[in-house]
Amino acid sequence: MSRRIAMGVLVLGLWAGRATLAADDYLFAHDDVMGTSLELSVRASDAAAARRAEGRVLREIDRLAAILSNHDPASEFRRWQAAPVGPSKVSPELCEVLALSDIWRERTGGAFDPRVQALTSLWSEAARQNRPPSREERDAAASRSTDAAWRLDRAAGTAERLWAGPLTLDAIAKGYIVERAGLAGLAGDATVRGLMLNVGGDLRVLGETPRVISIAGPQLGSETNPPIAWVEVKNLAVATSGRKHRGYQIGGRWFSHIIDPRTGDPASAVLAATVIAPSSADADALATALNVMPPETGIRLAASLPQVACLIVDAEGGLHRNAAWRTYERPAPAPPTPTLTASQKAAAKGGDEDWGRDHELLVRFEINRPQERGRYRRPYVAVWVQDADGAPVRNLLLWVSMGGPGPFEWLPDLKRWYADDRARTKLNRTDPFQVAQPTRPPGEYSVAWDGKDDKGKPLKPGEYTILIEAVREQGGYGLIRKQVVVGGDPFVKELKGNDEIKSASLEYRPRKAER
Repeated sequence: MSRRIAMGVLVLGLWAGRATLAADDYLFAHDDVMGTSLELSVRASDAAAARRAEGRVLREIDRLAAILSNHDPASEFRRWQAAPVGPSKVSPELCEVLALSDIWRERTGGAFDPRVQALTSLWSEAARQNRPPSREERDAAASRSTDAAWRLDRAAGTAERLWAGPLTLDAIAKGYIVERAGLAGLAGDATVRGLMLNVGGDLRVLGETPRVISIAGPQLGSETNPPIAWVEVKNLAVATSGRKHRGYQIGGRWFSHIIDPRTGDPASAVLAATVIAPSSADADALATALNVMPPETGIRLAASLPQVACLIVDAEGGLHRNAAWRTYERPAPAPPTPTLTASQKAAAKGGDEDWGRDHELLVRFEINRPQERGRYRRPYVAVWVQDADGAPVRNLLLWVSMGGPGPFEWLPDLKRWYADDRARTKLNRTDPFQVAQPTRPPGEYSVAWDGKDDKGKPLKPGEYTILIEAVREQGGYGLIRKQVVVGGDPFVKELKGNDEIKSASLEYRPRKAER
């Protein structure tokens, strides 16, 4: 699916929030690429040149995934793991990634280590049993990770396994593939002047023009809140790892999916780490390692490496930057100034009934993965709030197509939202596209309601209805409604899913609650 950019802002994945785009950027989006989503903007002389670049990028991704994937039993990496003991001939690409893994294991003191797969499997199995692994189980799996995992002979092009346990290249291979795919997109075509490739949070900027990228916050609901930082990069990689969406829910507690290979414990001192580096493989590996290091140790490591910058968010929400990060950082664009009446300005100062000062309502939902295979149209999704009289008071989220015929083609199919929007526009003259963003692939998302209406006015405690509506071209339709009362004690409500929204929940909670 190719799209000429119709708006000046693009959401790029989980962490690398928004990037500025120009009129001659062409946008492509694909799902189920290495188990995640791909977004590509190509700065080219015309659409045909951009499509040629897209083809080169996709072909290189497919070629390298067939070599490096840990999830495809037929990949070269998996077949090498299953090969008999002794040196085996391997491709130059696999040999290079194994060599890079050795470098990063040494640089990070074992905080990055492909042998962590044994611990990941241990935690996954324990989560299915709703119990954390015992200390003895973690120690046993972690202690075996001290031995060398393989021996490389780069001159002969062979690799010999020395570690009998499972291995993973997940924390470096995706970055390596993004790097090579981005270079392939530019190669040999003077009509392509630059590109920006983002695959599941591994982002590479190549070409003649700097790009300004925003970094989303590490907490649930932060995707629709202001970014925590803006950086400007040119011919560099940006990668972010964190615990927000992936992990283990055990006994009502959330554990990060990033495990310290040295201890067997999930990362807990860091919520997320973003790295800027000369290559995507380096950024990918280091972003993972910084999650399991104490923030001050991670900052020292990043500062010791040339052309490497990092931003670490600690468990309390504190931001840690090395000096290099500040050279890339840019001020946030000025937000639009709302036009408020005198009474609204007075109300915006808050009062005893401003429940949003201390609490928020977190709306979690999961976009379902369609049964059909291959590429498909992403669903339109809207999340909004009605008051006790059924009047729409707050648009929380609107994800629509920004390309092709534009965002309007399927809006009427969001039947309930569309009807409410007619009323909202008539009564309040608010523009729903102030909150519109591109559609998203299957996965878990969240948005936090801060207790304000569309114009920033605090709303009183009381009864409200939360609505989650989704529709997909050649797909299904679903509407979830739930009446809640806010302003009292915290609560969690699980909601029944449908064809497009697999599941959803509402959590009324103090602000800055864990995850």
